[in-house]
Amino acid sequence: MTECRSLDALPTELLLHIFDCCSVHDLMRLSLVCKRFCSIIEDDTLWIKKSRSPLVTNQCSKRFQDRCNPLLSLKRKWQVSHNWRCGKYEKVIIYTDRVNCIPWIRLTKHVLWWSGGNRLHGCHRSRIRANKRSKDFRRSCLFSWENIPSDICKFVVRDEYVVSGHRDGKIWFWLTNEGREGHFNVGIREAHASSVNAIDEIPEAVISGASDGTVKIWPQTSEIFDLRPISTFHVVDRIWSLGIDPGRSIFAVGSSGTSTRPPLRLFDIECCRERTQMNHSWKYGAGILDLVWESPNCLLTCGYDTYIRKWDLRTGTCVASWADPTDATIYCLASDYNNTMVTGTQYNGKLVLWDQRLFHYVQLYFMNTRRGSSPVYSISFDSTHLFGATDRQLGEFTFSGSNNCSQDYREIFN
Repeated sequence: MTECRSLDALPTELLLHIFDCCSVHDLMRLSLVCKRFCSIIEDDTLWIKKSRSPLVTNQCSKRFQDRCNPLLSLKRKWQVSHNWRCGKYEKVIIYTDRVNCIPWIRLTKHVLWWSGGNRLHGCHRSRIRANKRSKDFRRSCLFSWENIPSDICKFVVRDEYVVSGHRDGKIWFWLTNEGREGHFNVGIREAHASSVNAIDEIPEAVISGASDGTVKIWPQTSEIFDLRPISTFHVVDRIWSLGIDPGRSIFAVGSSGTSTRPPLRLFDIECCRERTQMNHSWKYGAGILDLVWESPNCLLTCGYDTYIRKWDLRTGTCVASWADPTDATIYCLASDYNNTMVTGTQYNGKLVLWDQRLFHYVQLYFMNTRRGSSPVYSISFDSTHLFGATDRQLGEFTFSGSNNCSQDYREIFN
């Protein structure tokens, strides 16, 4: 008679091969069988392959890791990713403004940067979590500049300074080593004749785009007041977005799309010339409001045509597109530089989670469900947190909790 043997008597190496074929949900159930199974499943060895495919939490890119706080264990990635997909989160409005403004936010590992009107604040993320119940936004600020002479349109954050573009056409550098009440001390007073709607920089240069249809490359020097630009490009259309590629050799410009030329164009930084125009069946007025470089050869764009588009620069074509589920203008776009995208849209403070491996959206989140509420003008996220800004509110979604209630809006739209 054949002797019966239990599964837990098998060697660990064989159990690892068996468990590697199991789904994540099966592994969670198997970990409850006995202490030995739990110990094997808790070990990172089993999760190395599985950790490369979850949405939001894979943390494959160093650029994404640089804004993740905290970095997740291999097993924890699946649990938090499940919360993102199922809408299990805690939402807190961490700041409410008294007046309408067009905000802009940027996220680093330790600081959340927010501008609204003539104010620029840098808030320590750990202090935000400590004070979010009291909603005392100012107590979280490491850096705070208020009553700036002109409203901020866009800004970009670097280690020691922030570069901002303003409504009156100026560009300013804000030094972040001067503490809470630091002041700017360098800038370009007459950079453009109108609003600086787009800005980016590398150690050698600052690139800006404005409503007057001009894009300018400025040298970065210690004497930057009243400098002349290295080069000026006359795009004709109003400039809405701009970004330098990770290789720092070219930059993309998104315009309003109201002329005969395509609204997406590429320029060479070193040669100071236009490289190419991205030809496509563009609709009139299909302006590009935001763009993100995923790699030196891959660019994501969004805007008035209600689509996210993915461009392969080696072929100069749109290789994938995703339509907003409510046919809304997409104001802003963020990526983990792998498969995850999040967009902020026109209606009811709606944010949308996307997986580039899927055709349809994954989940919806709302800053405000009131009909006719503000668009989401700016967003940023890491593996556990999503930040969104409307005309009066700055909100935080936290997905790392284990007891969050599910707020699944997919069923309503389906």
